Amino acid sequence: MKSYNIALFFWGVFIPSACVGLFLTLFIWMTDGWSSGYLVRLPVPVSVLLLFLLAIASTLACFIFIYLPFSNRRDDMLRSMLVRLASGDASDQQALFSAGAHRHPIGSALLHFLQSVQRREQQLLKLTKKDLLTTFDTQNGSVSLITEELQKSGSPFDAIAVRINNLRTINDMYGFEHGDNCIKEVVYRLSRIKGRGIRMDSGDLLLLSQAKSGKADLNALLEALLHPVFSSGMNISMDVSIGIVKCPVQADSAETLFRRAWLALEQACHSRSHIQYYHTDLDKSYLRRLLIIAELESVFKGRDSEFSLFYQPKVNLDTGLVEAAEALIRWHNPVLGHVFPDEFISLAEQTGLLPKISFWVINQAIRDLVVFREKGISISVSVNVSAQDITDTTLLEYSVNLLKANELDPSRLCFELTESQLLMDPDLAISRLCEFRKHGFRVSVDDFGTGYSSLAYLKRLPIDELKIDKSFVLQLDTQPDDQSIVQTILALAKRFHLSVVAEGVEVPTSLLMLQQWGCQWVQGYLVSRPLSQAQFIEWFCSEDSHAWQQGCLEKP
Repeated sequence: MKSYNIALFFWGVFIPSACVGLFLTLFIWMTDGWSSGYLVRLPVPVSVLLLFLLAIASTLACFIFIYLPFSNRRDDMLRSMLVRLASGDASDQQALFSAGAHRHPIGSALLHFLQSVQRREQQLLKLTKKDLLTTFDTQNGSVSLITEELQKSGSPFDAIAVRINNLRTINDMYGFEHGDNCIKEVVYRLSRIKGRGIRMDSGDLLLLSQAKSGKADLNALLEALLHPVFSSGMNISMDVSIGIVKCPVQADSAETLFRRAWLALEQACHSRSHIQYYHTDLDKSYLRRLLIIAELESVFKGRDSEFSLFYQPKVNLDTGLVEAAEALIRWHNPVLGHVFPDEFISLAEQTGLLPKISFWVINQAIRDLVVFREKGISISVSVNVSAQDITDTTLLEYSVNLLKANELDPSRLCFELTESQLLMDPDLAISRLCEFRKHGFRVSVDDFGTGYSSLAYLKRLPIDELKIDKSFVLQLDTQPDDQSIVQTILALAKRFHLSVVAEGVEVPTSLLMLQQWGCQWVQGYLVSRPLSQAQFIEWFCSEDSHAWQQGCLEKP
């Protein structure tokens, strides 16, 4: 900047001023303009020199006392603007005009840049307020709208939240283009209810209804939303949930409305009716979930002794002996008390803590297998893992090394995955499960029959065992439909040379039916409830382990 100012002064001010001063002096001299004044008594060359020096001095004074202060202020302003730009602040344009910096070449370019940035920011701001796919308002862009609606006195309305539960599955199986088509179709079907739409998340939509929706209206809406979507020649099945919040009674701010709509949706996802009205108990369950997450994170900071493994025996009906057991994790927390796996496993998966739980379970199960061996109990143990665990190469390596260190055969450990987890990415699951079987581990599909459809992959899956979900077994002795399903699964397993475990066996009649149909393994309360390590050893070595056989097993 300084070299620029000096050069500007020298060529733009000093040289022109000196030339003008010299020209005026010569002009006066040539026209005999020395008739009066002090300079007339001096020799002419001296007079010319003095006038020339006077012009230079005047120019220097203007430069030092007028131009330089102005230039420095302008330069400081430009530097300040550049610093703010570097930090992301491009809002102050008026400062350039107030300092006259816009007349500087750099200032002019900077002003043009700021104006372009401001125009782009305005365009981006519009985009953040409107969702391009659905034309609904975005969650951020709708805050002022919701606040205005809530503040209207005497104008209650229903906030109807809709979630596409299987959107991720649709995107994975059919592609994101078809997923977008499903979202747009759901938006179109929502248009039967007048109101303002908001897109809260990928597959979460919120409609501020202008009219109250009765139970019949919501059931009709649910039926319409569940209808398959036709996209590029394919019918795509839809799984949706609906949550309703009464406003402004149940939500007096935008933040509260979004949170309670989300809570209603979460509950609706686990509800058979798929429709859930918000109530205050949902807030209590939400706070409990937050507390579970906080305590769960603390467990892995030196408090993993709060975990324990319980074992539910599995009977081989061919021999009538307990030859296996399923390891079930239990958590007793000093703050929460007993926390059931159904509560904390899903939260652990959402927070990324599930792999740590899986490693702990495998480590404890192998340690307990060593104890069982020392007590003369020769069984295999099944542990539940997720699809995420299977894709983690470190888990396989960890299991192999730990078994070798304890001189245990890999066949002593069986990995159980649910049917739905295998369907998330069947090709990847098949590849990883092949690696597990190469190392001698057994693989079981848990809750078989409750997923979407794994029949197409059953012949490809590298598995050893199917576990019939207990929902088909608990009332097997009285429900003909359950009997047909179980018999079909058994026939299918026999066709693919797979062993079958029926879980949830509680009455002798059901066990006899399973034995007659060729089921190889059973587990349930009829045999035993889940037992701690010490309880399992005591039970296994006592007569109680055979008490269930009376009147249950057919004579060979």
